[in-house]
Amino acid sequence: MTFDPQTDTDATQQLAYVIDSGEAEHLAAFLQLLPPEDTTYTISHLDEQRRTRMLSLLSAEHSDLAADLMEHFIDEHAADMIEQLEPSEAAAIVDEMDSDEQTDVLAELDDEDAEAILDEMDPAEAEDARDRLQYDEDTAGGLMITEYLAYRDDQDVDAVIADLRANADEYNEYEVRYTYLIDPAGKFIGVVPMRSLVMAPAGRKLADLAIKKPTSVPVDAELEDLEGLFDRVDFSAVPVVDAKGRLVGVVQRAAVQEALSESANEDLLKVAGIIAGEEFRSMPMMSRLLRRLAFLLPIMVLVLFSASMIHLFIGTVGKLPVLAMFLPVVSGLCGSGGNQAVGVSLREVSLGIIRPRDFLRVFFKEAVLALFAGIVLGAALLAVVWVWQGNFYLALVVGGSVPVVIVVAKTAGGIVPLLLQRLGLDPAMASGPIVSTTTDLFSFFIVLLFATLMMSKIAVA
Repeated sequence: MTFDPQTDTDATQQLAYVIDSGEAEHLAAFLQLLPPEDTTYTISHLDEQRRTRMLSLLSAEHSDLAADLMEHFIDEHAADMIEQLEPSEAAAIVDEMDSDEQTDVLAELDDEDAEAILDEMDPAEAEDARDRLQYDEDTAGGLMITEYLAYRDDQDVDAVIADLRANADEYNEYEVRYTYLIDPAGKFIGVVPMRSLVMAPAGRKLADLAIKKPTSVPVDAELEDLEGLFDRVDFSAVPVVDAKGRLVGVVQRAAVQEALSESANEDLLKVAGIIAGEEFRSMPMMSRLLRRLAFLLPIMVLVLFSASMIHLFIGTVGKLPVLAMFLPVVSGLCGSGGNQAVGVSLREVSLGIIRPRDFLRVFFKEAVLALFAGIVLGAALLAVVWVWQGNFYLALVVGGSVPVVIVVAKTAGGIVPLLLQRLGLDPAMASGPIVSTTTDLFSFFIVLLFATLMMSKIAVA
């Protein structure tokens, strides 16, 4: 039977059929025909048993293809699939991954599983991977690759060209825009662009072609520092050196951009209430349930606390039940304003523009803005309620509450991320719920307090 995943409307079913046949060659041929943009979707919709079977079939003769497939998935998802294999099968695939991808996937595994795979890998590859695993993932050491071209500074162009030709197949996967110069002790001393190398006359020493005062970064350079460096210099990659100045790897611009994107996505998930890392619907239901309840149960307690404020004014609500219609209007409007301030503070914190010591500056900036916004929104809401209900004093209670509540909401939204950062907590994870609860609590209190104070006039009107 001939399979054509480019035209078939259900490539996942066809892929499942090929996997069930147990023919590794047919499986490899099918996957190579699969359009890259469909790869993640098609494989993700396989059941877990077939995904494991697919990788097991590929691990023996097509481990390089399996490694390429893993690059279509984020590290957590790739690690979940690798983890289901026998250590020897997983090792065959991990051996074929780029060094940075190896590190990322192994770091997501349990220590026991990662060590079992490392024990089955090529000894040199395993040693290199263990060295890289010691670095934090968002540092130069954690992001670097170890596939690069390095030569001694006393070598000449002829020797390098000969080496490139002799190892063309291996170097095809390397970062080859630059060659790096080291001394006999492995210390980094220079960079030679590939263009300079191939255009140099025969016999020319590499040291004569090297860029003077080359840029490098230490292994512990943070992601933010790397972002700033690549913003300042037009390099596709920068060498990484250890504490003794020895060349240990190369960090690529693309790797830094990918890490920044992943960090932004993680912050977005935390704001949305996904606090335990990545989540996919292909994960076990119980795992997903526990992750979500860890966020939702504390939120339930906070919401109940806010609702208790209504109980304090239950007499007012009983006499003016129409207030129940406008309480969520005020809290929702002002809560949205508070979340705007949260978003700005989180962005400025991530960019390093503000720090916890800027507490008062952020407070006053938000307070002034909130006061003007509150006056405009309060006046508009007053007019709407007056026309709708025909009661000026009721409209005054609802509209007059807005400036007060929105000042509290926006100032809280601006400063809560800074307070959490000062306490060593993640601002992205808790700022939203704290501000929302504060806004609900305060909005209920202000609206009901104003209504209680003006009860007689509202009732007469």
